Amino acid sequence: MARQYKSQIGAIPKIVNNIEFQTLNQKIFYDIISEEQTQLVLCHGIAGTGKTYVSIYKALQDVLRRGTGYDKLIIINPTVDVGNEDKLGFLPGELDKKIQQYNESTFTILDKIVGKDKANKMIHDGKIEIGVLNFLRGTNLENCYVILDEAQNVSPMQMKTIMTRISHKCKMIIQGDLSQCDKYKANGITAYEKSGFFDVWFRLKEVEGVNHMEFDREDCVRHPLVKRILKTYEDEHEIKL
Repeated sequence: MARQYKSQIGAIPKIVNNIEFQTLNQKIFYDIISEEQTQLVLCHGIAGTGKTYVSIYKALQDVLRRGTGYDKLIIINPTVDVGNEDKLGFLPGELDKKIQQYNESTFTILDKIVGKDKANKMIHDGKIEIGVLNFLRGTNLENCYVILDEAQNVSPMQMKTIMTRISHKCKMIIQGDLSQCDKYKANGITAYEKSGFFDVWFRLKEVEGVNHMEFDREDCVRHPLVKRILKTYEDEHEIKL
């Protein structure tokens, strides 16, 4: 009897921890991603605003739900060390071991949303992929969600490469924080204007199918001390687009 109550696109999957929005902007971000006509979302926000959690949650919801057309979630983090350049080639081990340190926060979020066992199974079954930016050229991204995190550390050419991979039934979320732009930092000064994320934010302002979302310091949901610390950096480091 329960089947007759399921919607045409299938029941909402049971996720370990149902999402509880902690700020209005988190709900707005979720709704923007949910819009059917939205193909690309650019999201800028400081650390601790929940942008990665919300985007992964919504993506998994659609991947797990039958009939949506989304077969998998691809999550990409640039291989850039804090305050330094790409060092992927100098790390020991196979490729999956090399990229693991750049995706620890991603695995933590996956574990919180669906649980460690289910997250591992989804990775094993190809429902979740941890992508490598360097290897995307020539790839068509279709029937999937793609989340590019820490996008402030992506060059304009890398940004162009990933966006031009968008194919049929692909929804892409590009998110970052220009105040933590490590790739373009020298002598303690961040040239965030060189970032591909900065470039694309303004380049796609009037493009149909692209939505912009911005969080600010008041959206930080980490420990209250973090918000007070961020306030001390506000004038020097907080970037409003």
